[in-house]
Amino acid sequence: MQLKDLKNWVNSLPEEFLDFNVVVGECGKVEDDFYFRKDTPVTTLSVDEEDSEILILTDTQFSDEELQKFIDINKPDEQV
Repeated sequence: MQLKDLKNWVNSLPEEFLDFNVVVGECGKVEDDFYFRKDTPVTTLSVDEEDSEILILTDTQFSDEELQKFIDINKPDEQV
């Protein structure tokens, strides 16, 4: 999605939606018949000009184990 698409959609919403909270929703499925949605409030909006990205950030809490796994996966190869 590009920002122009999001802007058009937001501008099309009726005035009575202006006081609604903004969340990021994640959907999932457990087995064949149980669906769920987890909503996380948006806490920060930012622009990454270098990568031409609009950032919609949440304040998600990670366990130490989850954080270490993320760090290990994204660690650059050590130079010899």
